[in-house]
Amino acid sequence: MIFAGIVAGGSGTRMKSSNVPKQFIRVLDKPIIIYTVEKFAAQKHIDEIYIGIKPEWHEVMDTLLAEYSIDTKRVKVIDGGSDRNATVMNIVSAIKAAHKVKKGDIILTHDAVRPFLTDKMIEDNIIGALKYSACGTYVKCVDTVVSSQDGETVDETLDRSRLYRAQTPQSFDITLLDKYYSELDENQKAQLTDTCSIFTAKGEKIHIVEGDAINIKITTDSDLIIAKLLASRV
Repeated sequence: MIFAGIVAGGSGTRMKSSNVPKQFIRVLDKPIIIYTVEKFAAQKHIDEIYIGIKPEWHEVMDTLLAEYSIDTKRVKVIDGGSDRNATVMNIVSAIKAAHKVKKGDIILTHDAVRPFLTDKMIEDNIIGALKYSACGTYVKCVDTVVSSQDGETVDETLDRSRLYRAQTPQSFDITLLDKYYSELDENQKAQLTDTCSIFTAKGEKIHIVEGDAINIKITTDSDLIIAKLLASRV
């Protein structure tokens, strides 16, 4: 089976213009998270979609799903965790509780506040996870990137031909994701920066799926301005 896990547990503290979590901000009168859910709901290959969210926002999420006529038999709302990966693993636990998960079953994990992912990204992640067991969405770095130890002076200019920026979806064989995460100790889990890091921590390779600059993560007020422009054109 093919599942999608939408990570929506953030509080949006960097979004100064809003008093609600950023995933619930309306862009052209539609909440960001609904754009995201609709993208996955339109994919007939995906069997079920799980949204991991803070418990106090369940009622709001349920209301939005009804408002936008999203099939709640296929879309489930569950409690998120203390961080991104904890939310992903809560989703995995919910899937395991509802289904007899086997090798070859996959999950596409995605940030709720990346509403402009494309159908091709979703399809390529499905293909990549089925073939390689782990894949992520990346874009080549086109900017000059430097490193700095003190935050005031440049130590080194990095070779951008080898650098990529990570996006989501990040997609995995569920049985391997569950196994590898359970084998990490608490210190290792604290060092993880994304879900692909679970696999790289175990020495596994991540297959690269091509992303797109349009697949922005809406985190700041500046991102919100860009999102309004994108939503009016896509």
